[in-house]
Amino acid sequence: MYFNSSLSNTTIVKWHQGVLILTIFLLALNIAIAQPAGYPNKPIVLIVPYTPGGGVDTIARLISQPLSKKLGQPIVIENKAGVSGIVGTQFVARAKPDGYTLLAGNTTTNATNFFLTKNSGYDPIKDFVPLALLDQGPTVLVVSGNSRFNSVQDIIKESRANPGSLNYGSSGTGSSHHLTAELFQSMTKTKMQHITYKGSANVDADIIGGQLDLTFEVIPVAVPFIKSHHLKALGVSSKNEMPALPGVKPIAELGVPGFEMSTWKGIFAPAGTPPEIADYLGRQISEVVKTPEIEKKMQELGLIPDGRRNAEFGNFLRQDIARWEKLFKEVNITAD
Repeated sequence: MYFNSSLSNTTIVKWHQGVLILTIFLLALNIAIAQPAGYPNKPIVLIVPYTPGGGVDTIARLISQPLSKKLGQPIVIENKAGVSGIVGTQFVARAKPDGYTLLAGNTTTNATNFFLTKNSGYDPIKDFVPLALLDQGPTVLVVSGNSRFNSVQDIIKESRANPGSLNYGSSGTGSSHHLTAELFQSMTKTKMQHITYKGSANVDADIIGGQLDLTFEVIPVAVPFIKSHHLKALGVSSKNEMPALPGVKPIAELGVPGFEMSTWKGIFAPAGTPPEIADYLGRQISEVVKTPEIEKKMQELGLIPDGRRNAEFGNFLRQDIARWEKLFKEVNITAD
């Protein structure tokens, strides 16, 4: 590298001082832009539109403590359950858009309800500002521990040879169990009977008991039964293997190329929230999700940590809604 030796030491020192001052100024400006003046100055309420202990509630509580530390204010979890998450989601859609009432939403509340319910009382795009995508959660295809089926191909061969002879359970129309099974049938050109239950606990009990043939269960629920050999895992709906189920291959690698299905969870604010507050919250939540501790805990639960925020999360959301619309039309799932 060539240096101009004619520059005096004094000039070089002044140049370095100028660079240092400019750097400090830009850092200060960035902080000022990143954190809106006076926000937050009181506790933030995070609405979970489901009962305590469920998947959305679990992740909301997982991120609430580290997020509270970053924001310098308490994060208060409030459960407002009812009608497939609609009650709590409506509440946030109508809340004051000041950054103090947020929604812990998911695929159901902010994507599929739009197609499965004739009048949910809100629009998933127009009524919310996406802040941060927390995680994606694939399912695992399971059968009874003593089932005669030992592979994904066993299921496909039986379903093709005897259409409708196999049944699968779900916790309801539009659930992850149901939607993954519909995609599986669509891509494999098979037909199975759909048996609905009030909850996944009953689904798993009837598979173990032999009343059901299979289901696509969410991984955190399935893992204990798989480890105890009450259920047998045939394949996961994720693109890659899941750390929570080592050795269980993706269904896409087991004769169904391109098969991939995951549901997701994310944080939203009401439409009209000031952009500087939305950007700040999205940034802080994303940073929490990407910490090694939170990533590890999510992976242990059988989830894929994400962290995309604001506009990038919004792009993901629009693509996801379009994907569900296409699937529902293909398999003729209509609103109740």
